[in-house]
Amino acid sequence: MINFKIFYSIFLFSIFFSCKQNKQADQKAVINEVKTDKLKNIPSNLKIEKQEKINIDNDPDDELIVTAVDSLSEKYFEYWYKNGNLIHEFSYPFVSINYKWFADLDDDNKKEIIRAQGYEDGVDYAIYKIKNNDEILQLSFNPGLKDERYRDKNFWAYPNDIRELAVDQDKKLLVSLDNNYPRDDDHTMPDNQRELPFVFFKGKTTQPDMELKNLKRQQKIDLKDLVKSIAKGNSPESKISVATVQEIIHDLNGDGIKDKIEVYKNTSLNDKFDQEHFHLPIKIFKGTNSGFELWKENNNLIYSADNTCASEGFSNIVVKDNYFTIEAQTCYDYNVLVNGFTTFKIENNEIFLYKYGEEYFDKSNHDKKIPSKVWTQKNLGKIKFQDVNESFLKKLKNKN
Repeated sequence: MINFKIFYSIFLFSIFFSCKQNKQADQKAVINEVKTDKLKNIPSNLKIEKQEKINIDNDPDDELIVTAVDSLSEKYFEYWYKNGNLIHEFSYPFVSINYKWFADLDDDNKKEIIRAQGYEDGVDYAIYKIKNNDEILQLSFNPGLKDERYRDKNFWAYPNDIRELAVDQDKKLLVSLDNNYPRDDDHTMPDNQRELPFVFFKGKTTQPDMELKNLKRQQKIDLKDLVKSIAKGNSPESKISVATVQEIIHDLNGDGIKDKIEVYKNTSLNDKFDQEHFHLPIKIFKGTNSGFELWKENNNLIYSADNTCASEGFSNIVVKDNYFTIEAQTCYDYNVLVNGFTTFKIENNEIFLYKYGEEYFDKSNHDKKIPSKVWTQKNLGKIKFQDVNESFLKKLKNKN
C-alpha cells in the first residue's frame, strides 16, 4: 500500500524548492498582471495571488481568471472576466495545494475544470462544470499518470507532474474502474459515487517509485457515461454479463440500427488477470428490429499469454464510424513490448482487416527508439475478420 502522507510530504517539499509553477493545460498561460484598479468587483482587502488566461468557450476572446485570498488565508476567491466584464465568481476554503486544468469533455462548447485541492496529508481531484454561473461537481476521482518515458507503467499523479488530462479526439477519458484502491490519506468520497475511478493525466513523473500496480483494464469512456457507471446502485455487473470483459454498442454497418461487439473472459485460464486479457473470444452481433443476431466471431484473435515476458494482453476496443480497432499488448522477447493495433472495416455484410500496426518499447533501454510498423490492405489483401488470428499477426513481423 502506498503511504500517501509520506509521499505528499515529499511532494510538498519539492514544490517549496521549485519555481512554484502551477501547470495548466489547454494552452492556458500566466500573463502579465493587470493593474488592480482595472479589475472590477475585487475587494481591496483581498490579496491577488495570480492571473491566468484561458479560452474556455472556444470563441475569439480569452477569459481572464484572477485568484485572490483573504487576509487571514481562510478562503480563496476566483474572479472570471471577459472583455473586462465579470462573468463568474467562485469561492472555496483556503488550501495549500491548489491546481487546475481545463479540458473539453462534452458537446456544450465549454471546457470543464479539473481541480486538485488539498493539503500535505491529502488532495482531492475532481471535475467541475460551469452551469448558470455555478461550479457544479461532476466527478471525484483518483489521479493516474501516463509518462511516455515509461510506456508500460502507470503512476500516481502529483499535481506538479501533470501536463494535461488524457483525452482523445472523441473527448473520451482514459480510466480504470472497479479497483477498490486503498488510500490512507485524507480525501473526500462523494455520497453519490460507489468508487473513486482512476482517471489518467499525461505528464512526467518525478517519483517513478510511485507505480500503480495491478489496476484493472484501462478503457476510454466519455464523462457522461463514466459518471453513470460509478454512481451508487449502478455497478457494471448489473448491465453486463460477468463473462463479458467489454461490450460496445454502435451502428457498425450504417443501417441505422445499432450493432454490438462483445469480448469474453477466457475461463480456461486459472489466473483472474489472464482470464480478462489473453486469448479472449470476440463476438459481433448485428442489430435488427427484433434484437441482436450473431454476425461474426473469432476465438483466436487476442494474443495468448507468453510466459517468457510480462505483457498486458487485451486492453481496449475503439470504434469510429464503420471501423473498429482492437488494442492489445504482447512481446517478441523478454525486453521488447509490442503494442498492437488491429483495425477492421465493415463493408456491407462483411468485415475485413483494414490495417495492423505495432509500436515497440524496450524495457531494458527506455531511450532506445524502435520504428513502428504498419501493414495495410495493400500489403495484406482482403482478409475476413474470422480468418485473422494470433499466428497470422505474429508472422507479419517478418514481412518487409
